[in-house]
Amino acid sequence: MATDIAAINSFFSSLVTDTLQNEAKPLQRLSTDLQKLETRKSVYSSAGTRLSSLLTSVNNLATDSTTNFLDQRTAAVSEPSTTAAAVFTAAATDQAIAGSQRIAVTSLAKAHSVGSSTALEYSDQQLGLSGVFTVGGAATRSIASSTTPYPNTVTGFSTADLTSGLRELGSDSYYLEVRNNSSTYEYRLVNSQAQAVAIRKYGSASATETTSAWQSVPAGQVTVDSGRGLKFTFGGGSYTVGSKAANAASVAYIAKGASITVTTANTLANIATLISRGTYAEGNEVTAGVVDRRLILTANNSGTHRAIRASHASGTDNILEAVKVLDGGGAFSNVIQAPTNAAFSVDGVSVTRSQNAGLTDVISGVTLNLASDAVGKSATLVITRDNTAVVAKLKALVAEFNSANDYVTTQSAVTKTADKVFSSGALAGDSNFVGLRRNLITDLQSRVSGLTGTGFSQVGDLGVTINTATLTATLDEAKLTAAFSSDPSGAKALMNAVADRLQLRLKTFTTSTKGIVEASVKGLTAQISDVNTRISNGKKTLVERETSLKAQYGRHQAEIMTLINTQNSLSKLA
Repeated sequence: MATDIAAINSFFSSLVTDTLQNEAKPLQRLSTDLQKLETRKSVYSSAGTRLSSLLTSVNNLATDSTTNFLDQRTAAVSEPSTTAAAVFTAAATDQAIAGSQRIAVTSLAKAHSVGSSTALEYSDQQLGLSGVFTVGGAATRSIASSTTPYPNTVTGFSTADLTSGLRELGSDSYYLEVRNNSSTYEYRLVNSQAQAVAIRKYGSASATETTSAWQSVPAGQVTVDSGRGLKFTFGGGSYTVGSKAANAASVAYIAKGASITVTTANTLANIATLISRGTYAEGNEVTAGVVDRRLILTANNSGTHRAIRASHASGTDNILEAVKVLDGGGAFSNVIQAPTNAAFSVDGVSVTRSQNAGLTDVISGVTLNLASDAVGKSATLVITRDNTAVVAKLKALVAEFNSANDYVTTQSAVTKTADKVFSSGALAGDSNFVGLRRNLITDLQSRVSGLTGTGFSQVGDLGVTINTATLTATLDEAKLTAAFSSDPSGAKALMNAVADRLQLRLKTFTTSTKGIVEASVKGLTAQISDVNTRISNGKKTLVERETSLKAQYGRHQAEIMTLINTQNSLSKLA
């Protein structure tokens, strides 16, 4: 509102000011109302945020099908046969069975490594050699042998060109497993480690779509292309179920190696780089280097089935023979390290694997990693329940419960500040919130009916109690841990039942479209908008009123001045 009324004298200015101040009182009341509405909206929004956080904590208690935090396990290594020996490390999932198992390691998996039998004169001088050799496989992919015990199921294997965009299968023994899944015969390809390998998805519109999952056996005598160098033909008859352990058709597959072309300008170091940069079938990768003027080749993967293959292909010079890696008969002249599998036992059961780490298929639910010091040693694997996640999530719920409950209580309270003077919280007049604290406490601590086979019926049995003086929740972590250790299924059932009750209560308030909080915030937003419009219109009216008053009093002032001037003129004539 403008206040510059200097065009009229102080008397009329004060009249205008007094009039405008009096007429502005409704605007002042509207501004006070606006502040109260904005405060209420802020309180509702804050209450909604706290209730949503509480709902999130409640939702987090629901059993997660992926991590299943209510059934977590922890793995520990104890009683090593040699003091301070690591022997192995392990990690457990919820699928691991609590208990202990003794693991004894006989040997570790090692990668094949070969090299020059004698040092060359230089490693950085041009060798003057010209030729092509193959490493990490054969000159052409081939099938060394195959078995088809049931021709009605599989009649044979053959090689095929690679599908563009797919990588060749590594050299290995493969097994075509067949199963009867609810009267539907299905197949998959597994390697010598009993691991399913990805092959082309039969019938897919995309030639590069692969899967390691079971696929339906196509009808009739059909040849299926894996897209990765190997084909197999189904018999088309009444299929016989078979696995790697028994009855499955098998094939010893030799992958095509990397073709390395050497020119007269290449040095020994250049040859090592060419080998390391070669294109290999999956698992057949080879890395090369030069040590003491000797060419060293090392397989990237351990295990007997990852032995390095190398041979002369063409050209003037037999390169690998010239650099003393191969002898005159095509065999490696210097085997630095033979490829080996890891050999160990679990409670006396013998196990072999091609690698030392990431062993997920030895003990159900456990990932096993053999340590470098494990050979000839043993230790005990101990699997126990891990309640860390349960405690953390229930602690979070208790904290969010107290935060939401305390806030709603404070904002719903009516407090006496002086004799016959009371102060009300922003939520005091909302019946939905007035009873919310009581309802939340009831939902949390009241007994759950219908639970069978367990001695748990209320959250107090899990260590959650309500302080009768402060009405805040507290958690006894030791009692919670003991409950899940003694009766995990009963504790889970009770926790899920309580979570269901709280979810139902909280969703009434927090649903984004029809929730009580959202509806209240929308209503207050509309009221705030209306008051802002009224204030804006009122201010505009006052500006117009000021202009009108100034014009009116300006005319009065002019008329008075005219009368004064006339009187002065008449006085002079007298």
